[in-house]
Amino acid sequence: MNADEAVLRFVDEYSRMAEPYDASVVPRFAPFAAQLVAGAGLPPHATVLDVSTGTGLTALTAAKAIGDRGLVVGIDLADGALAVAQTKAARMGLRSLRFEMLDSRNIVYRGGTFDAVLCSFGLPAIGHEQVLREIHRVLRDGAAFHFVGWAARDPPSGWDAWDDVVGAHRTPAPSTTLAQLREANELVSNAGGGEAVRDPERLTPKMTAAGFSSVRATPYREDARFATTDDLIAFHGSFGATERELSEMAPEGRSAFRRALEERFREYRDGGAIRLRWSVVYYEARK
Repeated sequence: MNADEAVLRFVDEYSRMAEPYDASVVPRFAPFAAQLVAGAGLPPHATVLDVSTGTGLTALTAAKAIGDRGLVVGIDLADGALAVAQTKAARMGLRSLRFEMLDSRNIVYRGGTFDAVLCSFGLPAIGHEQVLREIHRVLRDGAAFHFVGWAARDPPSGWDAWDDVVGAHRTPAPSTTLAQLREANELVSNAGGGEAVRDPERLTPKMTAAGFSSVRATPYREDARFATTDDLIAFHGSFGATERELSEMAPEGRSAFRRALEERFREYRDGGAIRLRWSVVYYEARK
């Protein structure tokens, strides 16, 4: 499997899981999108690009901020996610918004088109240097790229515990699709791109190399509370590869997984709920 094939595997899964993702993940990410858009200070007439828009959370937030006088363009490769985004925009009656199926590594707009570029958790591990160059190219002079992405995981935050339990209970006989997803994840892990986009000390110089004249990185942390174990499972299970890992566990394996999950997350219980911690970084990179 090469890098392009890995990207397509992830895109297919994101498309497949667009509706569960929108129901279980997007509400938890909404505060980050709101803070990103507020920090961008978009004027009413702005022309804005939302990179890796997914089901449209950040694009919709930006469109509401600029009103009918501006334009927000949301791009993504996952057609299933874009269909969800378009439905939401229509229901909200937003006219200053459109969605297009485009690869962020090749943004087919002329240079200097956009007054701002936004991205929420969508800078890809594979090809992120090219994406940064494309974002810089389509920005007008003096405009800024506003990005919120994950920080490096810190074990006490609790997210690694989930991966540990899934890894210990995943099926030894995966379907062809799940085997390919595991291979794609391994490729990304070995290439080091995932770590690079999580580390401001590595990502900031890459933004500068892409042409940005100044880059500001602001770390941010906030508690993430899951009322029940089922809520935590629903959140993680809204991502395609994880959903396949869970669905392909044998019944006895799934029971053992549930018991192990309850035990592993005992240390993160707070009044019955599971309390983890988001660790993100907000970037402003100016052209």
